[in-house]
Amino acid sequence: MKFITSLAICLLMTNTALAGKEIETYSQESCQEIYGAIGTFLHQADIEWKQNNYEKAMFYSTASANYATIYETVCRK
Repeated sequence: MKFITSLAICLLMTNTALAGKEIETYSQESCQEIYGAIGTFLHQADIEWKQNNYEKAMFYSTASANYATIYETVCRK
C-alpha cells in the first residue's frame, strides 16, 4: 500500500511540475518533415485498408494521428 501511495504522489508531482512550461516551436524544416510524414502515413493506411490489411491500416492511421498531435503542439503557434 505504501508503494502505491508513493507512486501516486510521484506521478502527481511529475505531472504538474512541467504544466506551466512553455513549449518551444520546432524549426520550419522540421515542421515540414512532420507534415509530410502525416500525409505519407495516411496514404499508406489507405493502401493497406483497400488491400483488407486492417491491422496495418490501423497502425499507419494511428501513427498519422500521433504525428498530427505533435504537429499541432509544436508547429501551429
